[in-house]
Amino acid sequence: MRANKVQRYKPFEEWVWRSYDGRRKINLEEYVRDRRDNNFFFIGTDSRNYSKKRSCVFTSVLIAYTKEHHGGSAVIHRNVVPFMESLRQRLIMEAMRSLEVAWWLTKIIPKENVIGIHLDVNQNLKFKSGQYKNELVGLIVSQGFKALVKPDAWAASCVADSRT
Repeated sequence: MRANKVQRYKPFEEWVWRSYDGRRKINLEEYVRDRRDNNFFFIGTDSRNYSKKRSCVFTSVLIAYTKEHHGGSAVIHRNVVPFMESLRQRLIMEAMRSLEVAWWLTKIIPKENVIGIHLDVNQNLKFKSGQYKNELVGLIVSQGFKALVKPDAWAASCVADSRT
């Protein structure tokens, strides 16, 4: 998808998932069903504003990880929306997009599997995102999911970031 093609926010059912390299479309339900015996699923979303194009790119990742084999695989969803002035608004949208994936995932995987949502926020208040940490962690935890923040939030701050 071209970064300059701005879209409206699509409902989860319309999201297009791709392989981590972005080359192949992935059927998300098949991807998860093939990996639902994995012990862990990690979800992260990152975003970046592009002021020249007046757009914002959001990238969500779903990582199926198995501790037994020490590895995993990832799929991504990207879309471009209008520029977002507010950092708080962007971070809330990142968390909500990750929650949408988690809510959908709970319908597919066994209850004993772990779902972790990684938030691209800092613990340190000297960083702008740090002031929103408690609000965002509270949002995730109140929905029954485990929340991780930097430096432990690698799904958002590394995996999703590399494709944003």
